[in-house]
Amino acid sequence: MATVRYGDHRVPLAPGETVLDGLLRAGADVAHACRSGACKACALQAAPGSVPEAAQQGLRASERRRGVFLACQCRPQADLEVHAADHADEVGAEVIEVAPLSATVTRLRLRPDSPLSHRAGQYVAMRRADGLTRSYSIASLPQEPWVELHVGLVPGGQMSRWVVQQARPGDRVSLRGPYGDCVYVPEEPQAPLLLVGVGTGVAPLWGVAREAVAAEHRGPIVVIEAAATPAGLYLHEPWRALARAHERVELLSCVLAGGDRGELREAPVDAVAGERFRELGAPKDAFALLCGDPPIVHRLRRGLFLAGLSSRRIFADAFVMGPPPASREASMAV
Repeated sequence: MATVRYGDHRVPLAPGETVLDGLLRAGADVAHACRSGACKACALQAAPGSVPEAAQQGLRASERRRGVFLACQCRPQADLEVHAADHADEVGAEVIEVAPLSATVTRLRLRPDSPLSHRAGQYVAMRRADGLTRSYSIASLPQEPWVELHVGLVPGGQMSRWVVQQARPGDRVSLRGPYGDCVYVPEEPQAPLLLVGVGTGVAPLWGVAREAVAAEHRGPIVVIEAAATPAGLYLHEPWRALARAHERVELLSCVLAGGDRGELREAPVDAVAGERFRELGAPKDAFALLCGDPPIVHRLRRGLFLAGLSSRRIFADAFVMGPPPASREASMAV
């Protein structure tokens, strides 16, 4: 049985128990949100090489070298002494714009103090001055003079409520990252691209699609936007404009209710994606980028794999919109 030492806490872990669960059980004050490894809020630090590899999955190489790990993913086999992560890679940023994109989605533009060196489609962990941390996908392009995040309002969500109701130009936050592999691959300009986003999952794909267009991608770029109802398709008009301006871009829109009129189809997104992939001839050189709620992303990934697309060519960023244990906030609000 491993024991975790954290400040004044000495916590024996039950078999299979994570560091986060053990520390919370003992009453330790540890920031956390999703408990799935997506949001990066529960990052702690230990001696380099002392934590299981799985606890560092998805972190940057510089963080792994310093011993930063995700407490919610760490099940140590030996005693472990941990402390708050130093976040040496954090970059300060200033809020320069807060603007509604719909009744439930707000555009937040930030000016980092130093270049973030991100790629379109990646995500960052945003930390407020009080330590509250949530992750959001980047909708902007690297060459744009800001980092743009699309924040969906979550009932009871601390960070999303702050962004929508209180954040103002001049406010300060910190950014950690970027993370994620859901990015454009310029080395294969002829490959068909299947970009599937559910809800605010379209945010990173907005950057990816525009990067592909700017790179004069030669293969088809199929964008599938999905939501529960038409009101959730908050980027529908910008997507339409992009598709009209570039013949390589094709837009498919689907909802679970309120569709089947005009160009809006009422159907599950995984069915629409699978059908379009087969209509393209199930090309084995295609790339699929999938962003949305984990169960939906899982169905999309499985369906495309069974249709003949290699798992090595399927990239996904899943995020959780359900309530974490202590609050209702998105763990990774892409």
